[in-house]
Amino acid sequence: MEDFQRVGYSKEVIEFTTVAKEFCDLVERVTGEEKKQFLVQLQQLLPLIYLKGSLLPECESDETGMNEEIVTEEDYNFLHKHIWQLMAGDDEYLEVFDDNMRYSETPVVASIAENVCDIYQDLKNFISSYQHGMLDVIQEALWQLNANFELYWGRACVSVLRAIHAVIYRVTDEEA
Repeated sequence: MEDFQRVGYSKEVIEFTTVAKEFCDLVERVTGEEKKQFLVQLQQLLPLIYLKGSLLPECESDETGMNEEIVTEEDYNFLHKHIWQLMAGDDEYLEVFDDNMRYSETPVVASIAENVCDIYQDLKNFISSYQHGMLDVIQEALWQLNANFELYWGRACVSVLRAIHAVIYRVTDEEA
């Protein structure tokens, strides 16, 4: 456990937690944000979250499933609704790196609001566990965060960043 104490409070974990908290705070303020400002802040935070997530130390956990999920379905739906409304028609984008594209003749459509909320859910749950300060809880949370980064939220970060970039720097046919 002493080795994990060094890992759990390492520079990489603390830096990740700091950036993740900023991201979660932004998402939670969505109801008071202007669309352009919200997207610009996401554009700045998502690469940092991805970078800091990729630098997290690996760890093992014997206690899988012991951490409480703090983000409820109601929380998720509330944030999703407000981000979707803020996007005002710019929420959907084509996902070209989805494995289902290999077997489909129709495009796979993704949602900025859904991806942002999915990332938020994993990061908020981690932050909540990290704030407990108990090493076994932090270890489990870090293991879960790493697994989810590899399987989902890391991909969601780069995917939604591409969509946000397209909305911010949209060039219309008239401008070209």
